[in-house]
Amino acid sequence: MTPSRALRLSLVGALLLVLGACDDGETTELSTTSSLISSATSVDAGASTTTAPADASATSTTLVGQSVSGYEVVARVSDPAGETLFIVIPPGAYTDVDMENFTVGLVDNGTVTYGAEIFDDAAAVVAYRKPEAERTEEETELIDQHHFASVQNAGVVVFQGPFAESPDVVIGS
Repeated sequence: MTPSRALRLSLVGALLLVLGACDDGETTELSTTSSLISSATSVDAGASTTTAPADASATSTTLVGQSVSGYEVVARVSDPAGETLFIVIPPGAYTDVDMENFTVGLVDNGTVTYGAEIFDDAAAVVAYRKPEAERTEEETELIDQHHFASVQNAGVVVFQGPFAESPDVVIGS
């Protein structure tokens, strides 16, 4: 686990502990890059989770993500610096941590040797590959909604679209 990921998980855990301690029984809306489930039920074993400890009378809060189950390389662009892959993953309830794990895995296993652009919609890839000046407003919105991450120089994950607020991740640090 990278130090930045461990720090992020520690901060999420601390936040959840604070939220659990302040629970007054009212439902609270949270805005995160994760799906929020408030219950004492179990979560699908395939999901990545973080749970705040709570006493038997309190409701536990669980942030749920989803591992990327597969992908398809739909285009490749080569230039003197290296090859950039355009990758489409199945639609899902991903978090920034899921995107980080997926992209770092692509670099670690040698699939990505220079760059990658990660989307969950093939039409967004087509729109992204058009010159920016030729894109329609709908194509720009499609890109904003479905472009999740970029890998640059096989060393940095840059989050895009719905994850744009997440900080960049240096691979191997």
